[in-house]
Amino acid sequence: MQSTFVQSVILVMMLFSPSLLAEVTLQRVSTTVIERLPAYEAQRLFAGRVIGSQRADIGFELAGKVAEVTVEDGQQVNAGEVLARLDTRSLVIEKAELIAAQSEVTARLEQLEKDVIRFRNLRESGYVSVGQLDELISRRSAAAAQLSQVDARLKGVALRMKKSQMTAPFSGEVSTQQVEEGVLVSAGQALMQVVVTGNNEAVFGISDRLGRNLVYGQPLSISGDFGVWPVSVISVAQNLDWRTQTRTVRVQLPPEAPAVDGNTTYLHLPEKRDVSGFWVPLTALLEDVRGTWAVYGLAAVDDGSYQLRKRSVQPVYQYQGRVYVDGELQTGDRIVTAGLHRLSPGLHVSLMAE
Repeated sequence: MQSTFVQSVILVMMLFSPSLLAEVTLQRVSTTVIERLPAYEAQRLFAGRVIGSQRADIGFELAGKVAEVTVEDGQQVNAGEVLARLDTRSLVIEKAELIAAQSEVTARLEQLEKDVIRFRNLRESGYVSVGQLDELISRRSAAAAQLSQVDARLKGVALRMKKSQMTAPFSGEVSTQQVEEGVLVSAGQALMQVVVTGNNEAVFGISDRLGRNLVYGQPLSISGDFGVWPVSVISVAQNLDWRTQTRTVRVQLPPEAPAVDGNTTYLHLPEKRDVSGFWVPLTALLEDVRGTWAVYGLAAVDDGSYQLRKRSVQPVYQYQGRVYVDGELQTGDRIVTAGLHRLSPGLHVSLMAE
């Protein structure tokens, strides 16, 4: 009986003592003071692709049969390094024949040179006619011309042997290799692709309205599987792609960025939107009736506590845990930022220490 009486007394005291009731029931809530802004900055994302700053599709300048392939996909190569060779056995035979012909014509020309000198001496003594000397000089000229022809053909063979080697136009990485030994290839057929590494760029198609305002050197950022990295604009196309109605924008990646040729990436492009509203944490939003949203505003009470009041808002934009909203709020209003599941409208609360 005594225990029941004590409990009854405590209940009566709580009902008639608001201060004691507040002390028992007040919850502490985290809050923030909001400020109305005339506009907000939205982050637009545009998909693009990482590319090497220089790339080349290469092949042989001559048709022939592939005798050797010295590289594989993904292999690093140096400028001038041989990547593949054609079968040059026929050129080796032709070169040998021309060298033999060169030796024969050279020997004949040397003999004719001696004959011309001898005939000139005999002509002074009257033993050789002018016609005989002229004929010998003509034969010497023909032999000299024949030697020049052989020399030119030898240079042609040397050039074709050089062109039978596919070499890297610059240092980089073999990104595509589409040739095998023994395959017949045609002149100019693209067989490999070499891409410069460590100096990558990224290419994006940007809407005309946003792309036209970009300038050379403007700092931006990109993201992808390789993380988030700062970049700078290196070119903006003056004309639109007629198929997509976008401007092509190229940006330079820092050398230390781990992005590789072919990576999908996203350009973060800020866009100012002239809409009045407030930035609030995403955790401050409360789902209301019929798909609407609200926040808990705080109204000061005479006893030093705050009463929760639901305020309707309209989300405009969300980015990285924050939401830009408009609604029944004013600059200087204080709203609850977390723990909404433990609260209800009209509840008296106290502020958590900031």
